[in-house]
Amino acid sequence: MQILYWNSTLETIPRSELEKMQLAKLKEQVKRVYERCYYYRRKMREAGIAPEDIRSLNDTRKLPFTTKDDLRDAYPYGTLAVDLSEVVEVHGSSGTTGKPTLSFYTQIDIENWSEVMARSLTAIGITKSDIVFIAYNYHMFTGGLGFHYGALKIGATAIPAGVGYTQRQIMMIKDLAVTMLTSVPNYALRLAEVAFEMGIDPAKDTRVRKGMFGAAPWSEEMRSRIEKIWEMAAYDMYGMSELYGPGVASECIHREGLHVWEDHYLVEVVDPRTGDVLEPEERGELVVTTLSKDAM
Repeated sequence: MQILYWNSTLETIPRSELEKMQLAKLKEQVKRVYERCYYYRRKMREAGIAPEDIRSLNDTRKLPFTTKDDLRDAYPYGTLAVDLSEVVEVHGSSGTTGKPTLSFYTQIDIENWSEVMARSLTAIGITKSDIVFIAYNYHMFTGGLGFHYGALKIGATAIPAGVGYTQRQIMMIKDLAVTMLTSVPNYALRLAEVAFEMGIDPAKDTRVRKGMFGAAPWSEEMRSRIEKIWEMAAYDMYGMSELYGPGVASECIHREGLHVWEDHYLVEVVDPRTGDVLEPEERGELVVTTLSKDAM
């Protein structure tokens, strides 16, 4: 079975060594935010927990949840665990339901984000020879820059196309010999629709043969439509701005589920009432603990 790695050492680390790494990172993160961030220190004190109480990975159940409401309450800088001078980038939600939730990035965060995105792209066979067409918005939304950083990390050509001007997008995809497309799933179908209107067959007249899609729900039926109309292999990506953005988990060439980059994220399904970690196939709340975030 062919498996493609960007960082084979960390992507194939034995489970026992991974858990040691996760615990060391978890202890350090809890200590950092307790000492450097008043907001998290207050939440931990209210929960009756101190950094020294974290002795195993199971102790995550002692930690208070951080929710969207928490991030809104801490707007704008309340979640920072570094001096503002260390922040090099800011992203955020649309704020359609109130104040936006903001995500802050130090240079360490940008490097970590680039790393997980490089792994995700490599896992579907993208190399420095590829031309990656990034049809996500380039603004406070994290999608565009996440793929951009990953493409640059592996040495691929990144085209920051954005959205809109769809006829021009098709022209660039064709003329620049693009090999990979990334966008929200339904935009891949819209691009194909406009291409046919222009007399261009996406499958026959372009070199796009891979796509990675996220930031919106899509079904296996939609995946099949995208793959058929473009003659591409289409892959799933998962992320959210609070966790850097895209790059939390993604499919590989075998498409048998999402791979979580577990040296950066501790993922659990918990009972929201008790905080207890549930067993496989049990229904609960997905909780992600960031192990490498620097700014917040």
